[in-house]
Amino acid sequence: MFMLLPVVAATGASAANQQLSQMTALYEQVCLKAFPDDKAVQAVMMERNARPLTSDEVKITMGNDPARGWELAQYDGASVWLEFPPFHACSVRWHTPQIGDLHAYGSVAEKYESAKGGFHPIEAYDADQGDIHVHAVGEQRILPDRSSESLFIFDQHITDPKRRAAGEAGYVLRFVHQFAPPGAQ
Repeated sequence: MFMLLPVVAATGASAANQQLSQMTALYEQVCLKAFPDDKAVQAVMMERNARPLTSDEVKITMGNDPARGWELAQYDGASVWLEFPPFHACSVRWHTPQIGDLHAYGSVAEKYESAKGGFHPIEAYDADQGDIHVHAVGEQRILPDRSSESLFIFDQHITDPKRRAAGEAGYVLRFVHQFAPPGAQ
């Protein structure tokens, strides 16, 4: 059911796939099982000895949006984010040299979506924000109150050739589980 991003083939694919496997398991535990219970998400982060991000660190990623974040040293700086309403979301984010094989994520997402029912693919998102290209795919279901629940995969990368040549290569991936208010886009 879930639309997967293409697999990027390159050296180091097994390391990227191992990292994807770890991030998928983390996402399933935190964002599909504990979330949307914010206290349950916080408890999982405490159990994993995650370092709470400071308000200044949160602001770098979230701007003025209300959120909390945790860094997980055991996952090479991967982070878990909890965004507060109006958009209530849980995400797992990390840097990777390549995208890798997303089938494990697809299996976890499909299992969740099948159990809940009503999910449909949403239009892919592609946009440039300065020197960063953002791509997202996902699925969504509309809830009885006209709010929505979505599962997304976002990937972003630097597009400026000079920045890439200076070492800003690779991707930032994030798996997101979001509840949005009625009419939100």
